Amino acid sequence: MIEITSCAVCDGPIRHVKRALVAPFLAKRIWNRKPFSLDLVRCQACGFMFYNPRLDNAELQRAYSGYRSNEYLKMRNKFEPWYTEKFNADLASDSHYESRRAKLAPIFKQNLDGRKIRRVLDYGGDHGDLMLGLFGDAELLVYDISGATPAPGVTATTNPAACQADLIINSNVLEHVGSPRALVSEILQAAPSGGLIFLEVPCEAALGAKRIIRRMAQIAFMAVARPSLASHVIRPATLYMMHEHVNYFTEQSLTTLMTKSGGKVIASGYYPLAARASDEGVVWCLAEKQA
Repeated sequence: MIEITSCAVCDGPIRHVKRALVAPFLAKRIWNRKPFSLDLVRCQACGFMFYNPRLDNAELQRAYSGYRSNEYLKMRNKFEPWYTEKFNADLASDSHYESRRAKLAPIFKQNLDGRKIRRVLDYGGDHGDLMLGLFGDAELLVYDISGATPAPGVTATTNPAACQADLIINSNVLEHVGSPRALVSEILQAAPSGGLIFLEVPCEAALGAKRIIRRMAQIAFMAVARPSLASHVIRPATLYMMHEHVNYFTEQSLTTLMTKSGGKVIASGYYPLAARASDEGVVWCLAEKQA
């Protein structure tokens, strides 16, 4: 892990918010050790919140190699009994992707109108299902470190920089990584001058009431179903547990990330995940690679 002293997005000053705990599953999968504490911090300039110290590339590889495979499912269920085979499958179900595409279709229609999109790359897109049906007859490519088999109609690539795609999508990835600016810089390399980059990430209230209540329920369930973990999880730091999401974005911090990485933001926004009011949704931005 890498301790940093300034914001991972804008290099602004950071301050301590809460003492947090690494999730037992994550501690085992990445480091083969018991849960340990770290800090949840906030940037005073752009509002970005993240856990510090940060995951390095080797740690990310251990976390996401074989992501959502049977081995991954068994290990996670051992620590988190609510993470069942059905829950795991639902995250990649047709209905799940249909719901996500329904949110994205009007955004792309409004902001891509008049632009010729011949090639689309889903950077970190698992099987590439998210692109299906959104871009007409465009060539669809996917790059993912998990090594997942691409969906029918999608071609996997191991060299995203060679793709030079007209549009690059990075969806629900940046919340997982230790160096978001480095990742966005890599994404920009896969686009030609004037190419488009679309980023979207969860907009989660790290200290929100709904999140804290859900975490308390998970802690209670874990302690009852997995008693050997009780001494590790029944503590205040567990309420702010670091799991797979190691970053908390706002629209401001996401657009700042794109600008700092070298892209020109041309549109951004937020959409809720549910029809009723919620403290969790998705923020997005669309940018153009500058010459």
